[in-house]
Amino acid sequence: MVQILAHTPTWVFALFFVLLVFGLMQTRTRSVGRFAALLLPAGMVALSLAGIDSSFGLTPVPLASWAIALAVAIVLGYAVLRDKRVEYDASARKFFVPGSWVPLVVIMAIFFAKYVYAVMHAFDASVITTPLFIVALSAVYGLLSGYFAARALNLLKVARAI
Repeated sequence: MVQILAHTPTWVFALFFVLLVFGLMQTRTRSVGRFAALLLPAGMVALSLAGIDSSFGLTPVPLASWAIALAVAIVLGYAVLRDKRVEYDASARKFFVPGSWVPLVVIMAIFFAKYVYAVMHAFDASVITTPLFIVALSAVYGLLSGYFAARALNLLKVARAI
């Protein structure tokens, strides 16, 4: 484990801490503007898509797996996981968002899925080239980032209801 960490580029640690800070910010109840409220979901979808690109390239199989899982997570998250405590102040154009530990967990899951893949790639693990692995990891990225996309859609729905 020490060797793995020793060979990890410095920027990976910096990214980890930035994501950790963003995740910890989500644990506090806060008021956020529309742009800020949508920034994290957009960033997490982009990070997961970057994970697909850097791992397998933007080819049909991983993209389809990612997109299907993303769509499933969005539909389920939008329909089932709506936080009814979210409020929108139209005059201030701000959301009141209750704190939650779930975003931190999902952010870290995306980061560590990408990190574990990078370690497996560095060790030249043959499993990472198998179709099942490619489909599964791509789906994991899609499901995790779909949580954030569903959250963003739920915020927009709250804002439109006013």
